[in-house]
Amino acid sequence: MIRKATSADAEKILHIWLNASIAAHSFIKADYWHSLLPEIRNRYLASANTYVFEDKRQIKGFIALMDDNFIGALFVHPSWQRSRIGTKLLRYVRRRRPNMSLRVFAQNKNALRFYQSQGFKAVSENLETVTHAPELLMAWAQGCFSGYTKVFAGDS
Repeated sequence: MIRKATSADAEKILHIWLNASIAAHSFIKADYWHSLLPEIRNRYLASANTYVFEDKRQIKGFIALMDDNFIGALFVHPSWQRSRIGTKLLRYVRRRRPNMSLRVFAQNKNALRFYQSQGFKAVSENLETVTHAPELLMAWAQGCFSGYTKVFAGDS
């Protein structure tokens, strides 16, 4: 079941975010993710519209929207990845939105493939300000299948 997150869900959401971030970003030191916890807890969770995927009273993933159409976070606990939870969360929030965007680290190949499979296209690339790792801005628009997708050699 997907539902709007409550304040009682915050620690579970943070636990998923931290574990999934460390697992997905081996190219960034774990200390970086730990250092972001207070900001994520106090700033982002407070201002985001967050929805959780809950199964048998266990939160297995979440999606957080900033400014309604920007996906600030989409994370599934590592134990539950590849079980279509991310797809379900993304479809849930796209139902009433004509377009969405997000940022993803270019080295996070699994996330990049996932978003591409969901119709997102890379529209620009920059270096993230703290880690200096390449980051892509990706966008999706209802009914739009064009856009800049050739980011890496060998892409079609």
